[in-house]
Amino acid sequence: MIETALVELIDRATAECAEQQRADLHNRLRQIRTRVLDPTQLVLVVGESKQGKSALVNAIVNAPVCASGDDVTTVVPTLVRYADEPTALLIEHEPRQGPAALDRTPVPIEQVREHLDRALALGRPVTRGEVGIPRAVLQNGLALMDTPGVGSVSSSLTATTLAVVAEADALLMVSDATQELTTNELSFLKQATALCPNVALVLPKIDRTPHWRTVLETNRKHLENAGIAAKIFPVSASIRMRAMQAKNTALNTESGFPPLLEFLQTELAGKHEQSTRRLVAHNVSEALTQVNDALKAELVAQNPRTAAETLVELETAQRRAEDLRRVSNRWQKALNDGIAELYADIEFDFRERAWAILHEVNEVFEVADPLKVWDEFREWLADRLTDAIVDTFEWMEARQERLAELVAAEMRAEHSVDIPELDRIRPPAPLEEVPEPKLPSRSEYKRFDQFLTGLRGSYGGVLMFGMITSFALGGLFNVVSISAGVLLGIKSLDEEKDSRLRRRQTEVKSAVQRHVEQVIFHVNREAKTTIRTVHRGLHAHYMQITEDAQMEISRAIQEIKRSAERSAVDRDQRAREIRQKMEDLTSLRRRVAVLTQNRITAA
Repeated sequence: MIETALVELIDRATAECAEQQRADLHNRLRQIRTRVLDPTQLVLVVGESKQGKSALVNAIVNAPVCASGDDVTTVVPTLVRYADEPTALLIEHEPRQGPAALDRTPVPIEQVREHLDRALALGRPVTRGEVGIPRAVLQNGLALMDTPGVGSVSSSLTATTLAVVAEADALLMVSDATQELTTNELSFLKQATALCPNVALVLPKIDRTPHWRTVLETNRKHLENAGIAAKIFPVSASIRMRAMQAKNTALNTESGFPPLLEFLQTELAGKHEQSTRRLVAHNVSEALTQVNDALKAELVAQNPRTAAETLVELETAQRRAEDLRRVSNRWQKALNDGIAELYADIEFDFRERAWAILHEVNEVFEVADPLKVWDEFREWLADRLTDAIVDTFEWMEARQERLAELVAAEMRAEHSVDIPELDRIRPPAPLEEVPEPKLPSRSEYKRFDQFLTGLRGSYGGVLMFGMITSFALGGLFNVVSISAGVLLGIKSLDEEKDSRLRRRQTEVKSAVQRHVEQVIFHVNREAKTTIRTVHRGLHAHYMQITEDAQMEISRAIQEIKRSAERSAVDRDQRAREIRQKMEDLTSLRRRVAVLTQNRITAA
């Protein structure tokens, strides 16, 4: 009965949004309607990057459903729910087309991360991943959503997370036990609790710090001071996974997970109806407020105006449209020029750093023997190349920020534009793909070969000096000839060693140069991919601003024309219709207000 009343209320509000041609609000309410009819109890796992959100989800369901690790960052949400058989989907849709455009692509459950990364790299509009597994903890309707980082990371990821907060039954805020809550985390919690008051704080990684109890008490005080009512659960995902593998109850208790699971399975279930009411109340109220504001503006526009006033308004709106077109051309040219310069500068930057390393290599092997310093040299070369890659990509990140400021400056001439929060650029690791340089084959000068070289040289010396001194000293073999043979043998050996050293040094220089050229190729390829991603991100951000402004101007021009065409009688009639519609909205908003009072009025 309550569910039917909620759906009826949403349908009424959806019809009002459709009548006012607000497709964005219409689609949003359709999502809420689907959510109300779904008995799933949605729990968002939120927190800053690298806090252990994905590992927490894996530990709760006892399965590696979310990619986790120090080198892994969640970019789009992943929903984990119950299924009789393991399944995985990638969910896509174009935001402009709304939920009706949802595209669900099945993927192997063990390759979700690979397919997700590939889809994002190809620019596909992936909005989330979905994983279904047969787990008792999920069987009663509990669903966990691993979300992108919030707080100190980019605002685009924070917005992605906040977009689903209002639909959640509960939040698990993850902040690891190695440090107390940050200002950014508390700020996000205040935002989130306004939309979803059912919040718990989870402190993972208690096995990594002996001071986690101090952090727990400090966090408890922070929450009290911020006026946030939240239970705190200190846990260890690694201990939990070991306990589940060993089926060790005592170890599982030590992990801290039993109280957290009790919270999810009992307390959360009892608050599901209340959360659903709050979800409907918040979203319907917000949609009706926006529709009401638009009607107020239209009501003001019904006042009769002179032809001169209408003409001035129309010319002003058309001039704004022309200015916007000029600004759009300017910022797109600035962006394209900046990206082209970035391509050239980044390629030259890393090549210049690589050449500097090769110059150092040549200086080293002018004097050093590769056989003696090879192991130490390989470590040094890998470190120097890694430092060069990191420096190049840090410089690219700085250039990305400057380019965003440059494009924003081109738009600020006509509009108030904020610089987007940009995602962190992570350096690639091409040394894992490029084979290490190797010593030339047969570089080692074996003792037997040295003996033969010395013997060859001494033979010539003995023969030559023996014949010269044979008449004076009586015989081919004498003190002089043998001494000369020894000296010439030693000289030949030294010359051969020096020759082999020079050959080794030359061959090693060539091998290292080939290795560095391969690294340059891989780095430039990764740099181009990253720059294309930057280009798409900046273009999408500023194009969205431009299109919103174009839509606003277009609506203004259409309204001015419609207003000019209306007669006084039409204006009065439309004003009465607007007032009646606003009264209907007021009545509907009263019904929304009682949702939080555990009662719903009849239609």
